[in-house]
Formats: sequence, structure tokens, C-alpha cells
Amino acid sequence: MSLNNFLFCLILFLLFSCNQKQEKYERGIESKSEMIIGTESGTKDYKKEISEFAINFSPNGPAALDSIPFDIVKGFKELRTIDKKVYEKYLTLIFTKIYAEHLTCCNQTYIIAEFANFDFSIPSMINELNFMTGYLDKDNLPEIWTSGIIQNWLNENPKYFEMDEFKKPIEKIYTPPSDINN
Repeated sequence: MSLNNFLFCLILFLLFSCNQKQEKYERGIESKSEMIIGTESGTKDYKKEISEFAINFSPNGPAALDSIPFDIVKGFKELRTIDKKVYEKYLTLIFTKIYAEHLTCCNQTYIIAEFANFDFSIPSMINELNFMTGYLDKDNLPEIWTSGIIQNWLNENPKYFEMDEFKKPIEKIYTPPSDINN
């Protein structure tokens, strides 16, 4: 009889656990659909979403560009038609943080794009960077872009040097490593 009670309790526990997971799953679906629907007006708040992501973005190693969610990439594409200043600021911030991370972790820049078979029709952070900077001539493409390309943009747009969000990564970019003298 005790084995039957044990099995009965086990089955009840499993059923209860499955029900809890189903509720969490359904709540997750609701929150994802809320993200798609966005604000009450029916459009997402791209400025808020992108600014929060860029400010909180903390790249980790050479593959940092690959860690950016596709929703953020699509958000940048939408934001460029809504508010060009916000678009440029936060796209610049992300690439500045990536370059600073490459210099900090590895004392070098890393390849962020190879243009041999690059598809300009697919939304990507590289396409957004090109849209912002206009550095690529599609008829005369370079072989690669490295994360250091953002330094050209920073030099051409010194306004970023004064913005608080940029001070730490810019310091990492423009200050030689302390061990370089050794």
C-alpha cells in the first residue's frame, strides 16, 4: 500500500510540475507577444529599447558582435527612420564598446566583417554601421573590416568624446596599455 501511495504522490507531483512549466511557458509567450505589439499605440519604443541595450551592453571577448540579439539589429534598422541622432549615438556606443573590449582583452583589433560574399540585404550590425558611416563602396569593397573602423568615425565625430556613456570605452581606446612601455 505504501508503494501505491508513493506512486500516487509522485504522479501528482509530476502533474503539478508540468502545469507550472506550462503556465510559465504561456506567460513567456504573452510577454513575447507584448514585445511584438509594443506600446499602447501599437509601435515599439525603439528609442528606449535600443538605448537601454546599448548602455547595458557589455561585450565579452572577440565574438561580442555575435552576441547582439537579432531583435536589436532590427530595432536599429527601424530607429534610423525614427530618430537619426539616437540611432547614431547608440550604434556608435556599441561599436566603441566592442573595439575597447578587443583592445582590453587582447591588445588588438578583430575582424568584424569579411566582404567576399557579404549579403547587404540581410539586417546586420555591419549593414547598420555602413549605413551610418557610408564607408563602404559596394563596387570597391575592402577584404575585411576590423573593429578599429569605429575609431575613424569617432575621430570624425568628436561630439562623442564629451558624452558620459562614451568616456570609459574611449579612454580604453585612446590610452595605451600600461605594459606597453615594458
